[in-house]
Amino acid sequence: MKKALSLIRALILLFTFVLTANSCNNDDGVAIRIGVMSGPTGMGMAKLISDQKGIEDRYIFKIFSDPQQATGELAAGNLDLLCLPTNTAATLANKTADYISVCAINTLGSLYLLTDGNTKINSINDLEGKTIYASVPNSTTKPIIDFILSQNGVNATVEHTPDHDTLVAKIKKGEVSIAVLPEPKVTAALANNTDYKIDLNLTEEWSKISDLPLTMGCIVVRNEYLKDNKKKVDAFLEEYSGSISYIANKTNLDTSAQMIVDAGILPQLGVAKKSLNNLAGSIVYIDGDAMKDALEGFYTAIGLQKPNSKFYYEK
Repeated sequence: MKKALSLIRALILLFTFVLTANSCNNDDGVAIRIGVMSGPTGMGMAKLISDQKGIEDRYIFKIFSDPQQATGELAAGNLDLLCLPTNTAATLANKTADYISVCAINTLGSLYLLTDGNTKINSINDLEGKTIYASVPNSTTKPIIDFILSQNGVNATVEHTPDHDTLVAKIKKGEVSIAVLPEPKVTAALANNTDYKIDLNLTEEWSKISDLPLTMGCIVVRNEYLKDNKKKVDAFLEEYSGSISYIANKTNLDTSAQMIVDAGILPQLGVAKKSLNNLAGSIVYIDGDAMKDALEGFYTAIGLQKPNSKFYYEK
């Protein structure tokens, strides 16, 4: 009788364990499709990509260099989550209500002002009357430059190239005197032409005129996907936060740089290492109320229409 009771108790415990495991297991065998931008916005994903080790049962990652191409894939329903510039995310949300939600900020300031060997800019005021070359007119670069110039009362002309690589090529040929680029393109540009140097860290210039963090990158989720997959999204975000913590930790510099290159987010190990050094404190994971406050303040500062409150994801 005692043996029978013991067996029954064991079966009950086993049955309870199975039920609990099934209730916690949100893996339905369908992988989450995640878009990752090359550059700092995507660098924090490298550890998570490395952990996949080619297995695509949970996550499928796709690397993009063009935000417009990436957002097109999102709109077509070919992606479930996507790393984006923060202003692009807000613009998408404002165009189509309840289309996406922002889950977390993943990148803070990473912009630098470079000059050639014949030019020296000691302060923002030295840009008065000058021409500044910047890349990607629809990125966060333009509104950030415009805000910094206007708050300092400086009149300067900002010319745009269609993408970062075009501006890097111009720097290589010595065709521009003053340029603004984000990491890791800064490292690539300086490697191509050693006459150029960093004169201003625009994150520092931003902090002189604003108490708000310079929020440049984020990750968004397509709400149609989120509706039926909230547990999967939350589980992913937990892992993503851990990946960012690992990549942002300077003690992991060598390993992190290799992961970034292996993932196809940056092409060269040396560039990845230098970029991680320059981006100290910029690769972050900020969600919840802190994310909402930072983004709403940033959008107000750069004159961008704020999305409605549903835009901000809550776990």
